[in-house]
Amino acid sequence: MTDIPLIRLDDVSKVYHLESGDVTALDHVSLDIRENDFVAIMGPSGSGKSTLMNQLGILDVPTTGSLLIDNRDVAAMSTLERTHMRRDVIGYIFQKFFLIPLLSAYENVEYPLILKHKQRDTTGRAREILQAMGFDEKLAAHRPSQLSGGQQQRVAIARALVNDPKILLCDEPTGNLDRKTGLQIMDILVGLHGKGKTVILVTHDPKIAEYAKRTVVIEDGRVQEA
Repeated sequence: MTDIPLIRLDDVSKVYHLESGDVTALDHVSLDIRENDFVAIMGPSGSGKSTLMNQLGILDVPTTGSLLIDNRDVAAMSTLERTHMRRDVIGYIFQKFFLIPLLSAYENVEYPLILKHKQRDTTGRAREILQAMGFDEKLAAHRPSQLSGGQQQRVAIARALVNDPKILLCDEPTGNLDRKTGLQIMDILVGLHGKGKTVILVTHDPKIAEYAKRTVVIEDGRVQEA
């Protein structure tokens, strides 16, 4: 494992220029996340959590400062290079699942492979990951509306994993689930961390944050270790 952080934010600020005036959502944030780290990000509403997640997910670039992911400067990348990094290096898991309703569970998981390879999956990768999430072929044929919330989140995790990303970016992954199902999802994330994945978790729940190795608190656009 290299000493170079997998993710490095160096004096990052994000300023939104609005008609009513400038809004500083991130204020000189410096943060290192190393390979196979498990970090929980907590903070009140409006603290800058979403802006920080947008930076980590390469959905936005800093106004000032630098963001390096896998030792590459995000701001120096082309739009296509950033798209490829989002596809290949980062797996996204959301509170609202964001599955495609007209596709089956299997097709939802296969979809990122099609985007990458421009063809249907011939490797068995999508089926293998769904099986690891407890889906047999019959259940994998169901559409999202035919699945429970916990099952939908398992599909979303499988979809996030199918391109074997280094980083799992999890935005309130248990937020729409009951406590028991949420803990089952956290057990899956802990297992993935144990297999080498770097997990970044946004949560408002201190009990969920306890699963992480580190907790970072953000308030008024500034971060500190809890």
